[in-house]
Amino acid sequence: MPAVDDAARVVDSDVGRAEIREFATIHDAEIGDGCRLYERVSVKKSRLEGDVDVNAGTYVENAEIGPGVQIGPNCSVVGVTHELREDGMVFRNDVFERVVLGAGAFLGAGSVVGPGLEIGEGTVVAAGATVTDDVGPGRIVLGSPPTQQVVPLDEWLDQ
Repeated sequence: MPAVDDAARVVDSDVGRAEIREFATIHDAEIGDGCRLYERVSVKKSRLEGDVDVNAGTYVENAEIGPGVQIGPNCSVVGVTHELREDGMVFRNDVFERVVLGAGAFLGAGSVVGPGLEIGEGTVVAAGATVTDDVGPGRIVLGSPPTQQVVPLDEWLDQ
């Protein structure tokens, strides 16, 4: 049985044995067993496998999140964008590009993962980083473009 706080809102979603804290909103999503969604989290059109932690203030839309993923506070995982033309953005015409976070990935506080991207298994996205390209498994993403570094996690740990 899920533990959903009275101040949370769950709409058209399947929630397993999960903990949903106050002021979280879940729309058109699947939340697996052992997941914990903290205060003021918003999850839309997404699937979270088992044992995923989503910390306070995080926004997740149109994402496939593998088991054991940890998402720090105030992150954005955004699988929706808008068509950009020569005359500007097409108003209210969402383009959905699914985000995939592999098993055991970790997103540091305030990080951003853009639409249509895949973050590999066991990859770490450092706090404040912005991811604009796919990242393979076992990497660490440091900083944001244009000076971003993506290096093997084991090499970075050996420094």
